[in-house]
Amino acid sequence: MSNYNPKGWWAVIKREFMLMRSRRTYLMVTLILPVIAIGVMTLMFINGVPRNLPIGLVDMNSSATSRKLARMIDAVPSATIVSNYSDLTEAKRAIERGDIYGVVIIPQDFEKNLFKASQPQVAFFYNNAYMIVGGIINKDVTTAVSTFSAGVDLNLRLKKGQHYNQAVQQVMPVKVDSHALFNPYTNYFYYLTTAFLPIMLLMFILSGTVYAIGSEFKYHTADEWLKTAHGSIIRALSAKMTPYLIIYSFLMLFVNVLLIKFFGTPFNGSVWLLVYNALLFVLAYISMGIVIISIFTSLRMALSISSVYAALAFTMSGLTFPHIAMYKAVMVLGYLFPFTHYHKVFIGQALQGAPVYSSLHSLLLLNLFLILPFFFLRRMKKICNTPKLWGRD
Repeated sequence: MSNYNPKGWWAVIKREFMLMRSRRTYLMVTLILPVIAIGVMTLMFINGVPRNLPIGLVDMNSSATSRKLARMIDAVPSATIVSNYSDLTEAKRAIERGDIYGVVIIPQDFEKNLFKASQPQVAFFYNNAYMIVGGIINKDVTTAVSTFSAGVDLNLRLKKGQHYNQAVQQVMPVKVDSHALFNPYTNYFYYLTTAFLPIMLLMFILSGTVYAIGSEFKYHTADEWLKTAHGSIIRALSAKMTPYLIIYSFLMLFVNVLLIKFFGTPFNGSVWLLVYNALLFVLAYISMGIVIISIFTSLRMALSISSVYAALAFTMSGLTFPHIAMYKAVMVLGYLFPFTHYHKVFIGQALQGAPVYSSLHSLLLLNLFLILPFFFLRRMKKICNTPKLWGRD
């Protein structure tokens, strides 16, 4: 690079493309690994809803009634009875080995107590260490047992001579008319991939930005980079980041098209707002990458810090554990991650079809991240002009 003479904004861009061609790391971070990550993550959740999760059965009654209950449980969409066990101890070992996620226990006098109306208890033990799996199968098994119980109660009332309508009203005196909004099929593809795919990309955006700038320090070319930009750190940074902005923006838009057009994620809002949100997301994480490498000039340290910052994005977003339930200080900390605001806009526009004004607050906060690098321009220029700060790796 020492014989490279042209200067100016376009010269920095051409220089960056030459660097990208000369080192395989650039190609891996900007294209190959992100595309692989998108493909793997998409295939992982493509089924949408977990089906046929294995559970066990301990039927101590072995009656026609207990077998009917077992068939109803086996018919639920999320679970399937794969094994019958002689006792709870054997079933417990199977859960500990990971062979099954839960076990249904039908007591010995189940049928007799049922027809005597003495309310026999059917126990269900499930592994809630996997909270999503545990929640899904517990809901379906509980629904199946409740439906079976209501059916038995209804038949007993009819046999006693009650009118059908009267019997139904007494069995179910209150009906719940529930409606799942925005994700009525409880599709985990809509819930998880809309978060995980941007999370995967932000990791590469951060690391790519940090590596692109940090390698100038590591390979002692920062002064040449700045000279190519006529000594302007704004020109140097903006031109250097332009190829990455284009590449990562294309990948973000590709992810949105993949989710909405190919996998049917509901879309009820503004297309242009979604595009703007995606571009802001890329710019915000490029900005954070500039801030990190400005503070930690060691490439190794900056990459480590960016990895931690990227990994915390999902945890702090309030997606799995809501912000409203967090301590206020932790909730405020969550706003320091661009993903928090990006995802609110995406969910609001894609799944909920919320009015545009409801997304303005999150978009404003995303824009604020773009201002942060300006506070570090003087430091960045000083680093570029101070060789003793380079090559700490």
